[in-house]
Amino acid sequence: MEDNQFNNIKFAGIQNALLLATGTSQDLDEMLQSFMIAAVEQLRLNNVHVYLLDAINVGTVSTSDTSGFHYYLSYADSHSQLPHIHHKVATSFRNIQPCDDNTLEIVEIDDLQYFVYCLNNIGAIVLEFRHRDFPVIMASRLTPVMHQLALACSTCLTIGKLENQIRLNKELEKTYEQQANQDPLTKLPNRRAFRYNLYQEIANSKRYNHYGAVLYIDLDHFKNINDSLGHSVGDMLLTKVADRLTNDARVGDDVYRLGGDEFVYILRNVGDTEAAAMSTSQSVARRLLDSMADPLQVGQYTLHVTPSIGVTIFPSGNTEENDSENVLKHADTAMYKAKSDGRNTFAFYDPEMQVSASKRLILEDYLRKAINNNELHLVYQPIVNANEEIIAAESLVRWRNPALGYVSPAEFISIAEESNLMLDVSVWILNSACAFTRRLKYEIANHSAFQYITINISPKQFKQQDFVSGLIDVLKAHDLSPNDIRLEFTENILIDNIENTVLKMEELLASGIKFILDDFGTGYSSLSYLHKLPIRTIKIDQSFVTGFKYKSYANKAIVDAIIAMANRMDLRCVIEGVETKDDADYFISKDIYAMQGYYYYRPISGNGLIDLLKHDNKRAVREPLIKS
Repeated sequence: MEDNQFNNIKFAGIQNALLLATGTSQDLDEMLQSFMIAAVEQLRLNNVHVYLLDAINVGTVSTSDTSGFHYYLSYADSHSQLPHIHHKVATSFRNIQPCDDNTLEIVEIDDLQYFVYCLNNIGAIVLEFRHRDFPVIMASRLTPVMHQLALACSTCLTIGKLENQIRLNKELEKTYEQQANQDPLTKLPNRRAFRYNLYQEIANSKRYNHYGAVLYIDLDHFKNINDSLGHSVGDMLLTKVADRLTNDARVGDDVYRLGGDEFVYILRNVGDTEAAAMSTSQSVARRLLDSMADPLQVGQYTLHVTPSIGVTIFPSGNTEENDSENVLKHADTAMYKAKSDGRNTFAFYDPEMQVSASKRLILEDYLRKAINNNELHLVYQPIVNANEEIIAAESLVRWRNPALGYVSPAEFISIAEESNLMLDVSVWILNSACAFTRRLKYEIANHSAFQYITINISPKQFKQQDFVSGLIDVLKAHDLSPNDIRLEFTENILIDNIENTVLKMEELLASGIKFILDDFGTGYSSLSYLHKLPIRTIKIDQSFVTGFKYKSYANKAIVDAIIAMANRMDLRCVIEGVETKDDADYFISKDIYAMQGYYYYRPISGNGLIDLLKHDNKRAVREPLIKS
């Protein structure tokens, strides 16, 4: 190429062509490829190579000894002849740092000539010539073009980073939205998604004059699986349940997990009339019960789980309750009704349920404060032997609230058991009964017949790992002997884990603490477990005894059979609910151990029991009788 070929006018055209090539695209690869094509055509190059600095992370290929320059792109695919392989070119990379607008290195190797330009803080570009006939003076005139190329590269990289950040932000937004609306364990829509979709469906039902329904599903005794097999098995079970519920859903219906073992169905357009809606919802609920009856295989375990299902129809006639919060609350209330009906069933919401549930919440709130407010107190019902001597007394908890008045134990004990309050109430009962027993022990020290106070133990209290050691500590704190008390258990304690129950009872016996099996005959497990338990006294439930004179022959036969069985097994029998002289005489003739009931004494205060024992120990002295 002759010098006159590169006159100023012609080279100005070359520069313009190259400068135009730097603005062809906002994508780095496309812009560089366009520039390379123009450079090869205009300058008759053999090849063009681009290197980027370490700070520019766009998929560069690592090179050696190039002071942080990494190979990125070539016009022609000739990786075996890349310039940086030659030591002279690699050295030139080091020489052009730090870059400025006029940085240029020229390297000659054999028949090749390399012009190495710095692209500011972006990297470097290498123009490769086959012949050494390109004037060096012209090479320096390409520096402004390379400066413009560096600016174009910087712009492309900035735009690329912004686009990538936008893409990442959209992905993150999508991920956050998914996480916000999806249960991470089962991958079902969660409570947030349920509330939103239920709101939409309630609006649709009003607009198009049809009914929808919500099915609130709670797994029965799921906590037992978590406690016995571990939470990992429980989690796997929940995913299996979620799959089954999803597979059984009607087309168009949605399944949600609210949390724990609670799931919800939204049934869309279940009918144009309330009757049709109830019929459709009932069919879905029954199908779910049938489906869940089949066992689930979770790892090595074959598990049987049953659901309790609450159903509510919307919209209701009460327009004020046609919102997602009230609809869910109604379904939840119906679910608890299904639980109380025996579980593994379904129940429809009835407004009367809400009244009952509201009353329960009020009682629970007051009960939480009752202990600290000294509203609970104990009364004691004497227990007599066949000679009508008072030999013991059962401690019974009572509650009188300033606002509610007297609250029946049948009401507040069940609330305490269903909530987390039973343990607190039980601890209070144990300490209060032991404190009274200590006082009683010293005030009637010369009383020959009276032996002990019985204390009712709740299942939750008995299941505490430190129950035995804690009980012993309470006895020591009140300076009591194990013979001063008896513990009363119901069969609810027995059914969950009979082996653990036996171990605890044996531990109690080893410590000298005796116990009584209460309400015998009412539980399904009595006979199957009785021979395994180290029990020496049973209480025949008052439901068999109260009004005994008028009971059926079959009822009396059952009582006689229990007494005969107890005699054969060397068990003592305490009869509850003795209300008439005829009843008392009958059981005295059976040579039972002891009796308890209104014929002898109603529950009385601690002071009343002390006065009673101080004055006389016979049934004839029955005043004052304090109603419980």
